Amino acid sequence: MMFTDLSVFEKQRNGIEAVGFYLFYLVTIIAIAALLGLLLARDFTAGATIGRIVAIILCLGLSFLVVIKKGRYRCAGSVVIALLSGVGAYFLGGFLGLAATASDNPGTRALGNP
Repeated sequence: MMFTDLSVFEKQRNGIEAVGFYLFYLVTIIAIAALLGLLLARDFTAGATIGRIVAIILCLGLSFLVVIKKGRYRCAGSVVIALLSGVGAYFLGGFLGLAATASDNPGTRALGNP
């Protein structure tokens, strides 16, 4: 099932579940950013800036939540991938910021993490 256990962050997801996770949290980030931009911004540029900040904070928070719940916080590779989600969110918002999180940090196994 594509949209099952979306709040179970320690779950190992298959490809379809990872896509569901990505889509759900992408729509959530867009909705929160749009709402805050609408409430707090005076013009389009300010709204875009608020949206970018919201995407960075939420992508970093979600990435580190997954890393902590999976017990991967001692693996440097996992922490770097989580930090890169913030960099990705800076450039392309939640579209790129969620990519590493949704893919379940696949590179961490190669970096010595189970």
